[in-house]
Amino acid sequence: MTPPADVPALVRAPRAAIAAPSRASLCPSLVPATLGLALSLAVSADALFREGLAGAAFPVWIAMAVASLVGLAWRGELGISRETAAWLFAAVFFSVGLMWRNSEELQAFDFLATVGSLFMAAATLNNRRGALFVPRIRHTVQAVARAARGVVDGFPILVFREAAERYAAGRWGVIGARALRIGLVVGALLLVFGSLLGSADPIFASFVTLPNFDVASVVRHTVLIAIIAWIVGGWARGALVDKSDASYRIGALPWHLGRLEITTAFVTLIVLFSAFILAQLGWLFGGEAFLRARTGLTAATYARQGFFQMVWVVTLVIPIIVGTRAALGRGWALARLHSRLALPVVTLLGAIVVSAGLRLRLYVQYYGLSTDRLYPLVFIAWLAFVLVWLSLTTLRGRARRFGPGVVLSGLATLAGLNVIVPDVVVARVNVARSATSTMPLDVRYLTTLSGEAAQPAVTAVLADLRRPLSDATPQESIARCTMLNGLMNRWGSPSATGAPHAHHGAWRSWNAGEAIARRVVSAHEVELERARREACVRAELAKQKPHAPAVQR
Repeated sequence: MTPPADVPALVRAPRAAIAAPSRASLCPSLVPATLGLALSLAVSADALFREGLAGAAFPVWIAMAVASLVGLAWRGELGISRETAAWLFAAVFFSVGLMWRNSEELQAFDFLATVGSLFMAAATLNNRRGALFVPRIRHTVQAVARAARGVVDGFPILVFREAAERYAAGRWGVIGARALRIGLVVGALLLVFGSLLGSADPIFASFVTLPNFDVASVVRHTVLIAIIAWIVGGWARGALVDKSDASYRIGALPWHLGRLEITTAFVTLIVLFSAFILAQLGWLFGGEAFLRARTGLTAATYARQGFFQMVWVVTLVIPIIVGTRAALGRGWALARLHSRLALPVVTLLGAIVVSAGLRLRLYVQYYGLSTDRLYPLVFIAWLAFVLVWLSLTTLRGRARRFGPGVVLSGLATLAGLNVIVPDVVVARVNVARSATSTMPLDVRYLTTLSGEAAQPAVTAVLADLRRPLSDATPQESIARCTMLNGLMNRWGSPSATGAPHAHHGAWRSWNAGEAIARRVVSAHEVELERARREACVRAELAKQKPHAPAVQR
């Protein structure tokens, strides 16, 4: 039956054409405000981040971005769910870590957590389904991928499509032409008459003298503002668009695993991991004699290897278990088989985690603790929780709870690291180790830790200075000079970290960890400076001694 001619074309269109998804558009009333948000945050970022991200400027800028986004959401009468509010709060919280803590590793993790939280906030705002508490992890990945796509192509759509639809192209041309004419007239008048009046009176010339024009600096700031405006504009637009019509269906995986594949894969892992655990029992109970007999290695040499490989094993097996669970064919029998075979693998992985911890303990006994070892230890401890959570959720048919537990526990672990400060833990463990054993304390390494560890580091340095240089070898004098130079250059009054805090706008780079270190070092600066001069003089003499015969010849 042919539809009447007066029926709209949309009604006469085929069903497939009606159901075809279209790219969501931003509410027209929010277009100019979103453009203003992108440009204002870009300009403020250029002004705040001139001395880097590690300081008070970063959390201030993140708070501005969050407050502006919330304001736009309220203006557009968009609901902010509890999940969105939690992600925005997490972004502000972890951004404070760049001002609160001085550890470079911790600052890097805090930065990644801040960016990830902003992505999740953009994925959940104006989205009734959410992005974390969803039926499958693939739904979370889809929401995050959509937010990432918005950052990439959202700003051009905002400027060239949505803003052009709101403001006619002809109007843009008129505005641009008027601005160009006004700029030319004002510039010509200021250049001609300003130069004449400036040459007529030196006092007036001192007020109107043109500043030095650095083309490279202008280009650099312009490019930076453009890049940040692109990123912020795409992020804000992706957060504010309506996501209710976005496709939420995820097709099935292109392959399925059956009983034979599952059994073969997990039995292989069980046999391999069991053999590895049995080998670990040899050195655990046999001691160094067993190690020398089987490998020719001492316990100290053995402790330096293998830890990171075990971390990688645990890291890679977890996605294998989750992925094979998602690729299972239909049927409860196959799911039960997967759970029965995966549980022994999880148990053996737990034993590998314990073995890694024992290997690290042996390493600390011989060489002391370092941040390069502590961070992987915390990571593998978090993986142990993920293994337990995997057993309680995915392997029991409650896969929906696995993703949120992993993400929230990871953020909680990072928050805990910000509280305890790994560098402080490393310093205290090494100081306690040297006090209860005959192993020497690596004082030089302590002085390279973050500012929060300055108190135990300075205490160890002062204890080392009690040993007179008359008993020190030339190499020890050189090492002491290098150590004190590094300490004073980092935290002393003429240091690079202290100099930026004397000029205007120094609050942008203020860091709590740096402030702690400068306060601790300044309390002993006279003694440290005197020891540095003495050590460096002896070090210079020690360097010149081998050349003395050549000079006499």
